[in-house]
Amino acid sequence: MKKFKSLQYIISALLLSVSLWSCQESENPDLNETGEMIVKFDNYVGNRPLVLDPPGSTNYRYMLPNGQEFNITRFGYYISHIKLEGPNGEVFVDPMLASAAEIKGYYRVDQSDPSTFEIHLKDIPAGQYNKISFNLGVKEDGIVEGAVAGILDRAAGGWFWNWNSGFIHYMFEGHSPASERVQGDLRNRIRLHLGGWKNISPTDGTPQRFFDNNVTISLPFDATVRVNKAMRPSPHIHMDLLQVIGQADFAIDNNIHTPSEGRPFVQRLSDAFVVDHTHQ
Repeated sequence: MKKFKSLQYIISALLLSVSLWSCQESENPDLNETGEMIVKFDNYVGNRPLVLDPPGSTNYRYMLPNGQEFNITRFGYYISHIKLEGPNGEVFVDPMLASAAEIKGYYRVDQSDPSTFEIHLKDIPAGQYNKISFNLGVKEDGIVEGAVAGILDRAAGGWFWNWNSGFIHYMFEGHSPASERVQGDLRNRIRLHLGGWKNISPTDGTPQRFFDNNVTISLPFDATVRVNKAMRPSPHIHMDLLQVIGQADFAIDNNIHTPSEGRPFVQRLSDAFVVDHTHQ
């Protein structure tokens, strides 16, 4: 009988050891294990999905708080320098590269191209993550190289102003009956181009024209997610254009096209983004 009890004790102890070992394995992943995350951007105007209309359209889908109607014919923004952080010290920094041969770590969410709504992050160290941060815009490292490839290629549709102003980080174009601006054959045009990569102080006493309008946006997830070779979470980030427009009056603010003109709007960009939900 004593031998039987001793055998039971040994078996129980072995089972407990295996259980503890399994838990430790699941909570402490292989240091070399990596996974992926898909960051999804969903663009809105208030609580309504952002929809494009063709240039010249008089189909005014949206309205400002002051009652001015408008539509959207072109919309998008640059994302770069993505960083993920976790509750236990986990950190992932998306690799950056800008050269004539290739670019890495730069993304452009273009409303006319649904394939750009998702950013696929790879080689993320396995672990838990509950925060994402990114730069809205293109910093110095994407400009000083001169000729660059992909979405930064000036000759292939990169949203580039000039050397002093840099890239248009955030672009919104459309029409509003409140605007009397004419652009070619198009009437009632509105244009909100926000950008700029460096501060240049004037030496002649004139107002400053060039500003660094890059914006770092940090967002907590609605829940902590796990990344490993079997789990690929997907945070959904909502962007609200009305937050950026603020109290603008399209009868006046219908042609924002320089770093200095865009400053009041740039200061509202960080409030326009929020993690709405996360799929594990």
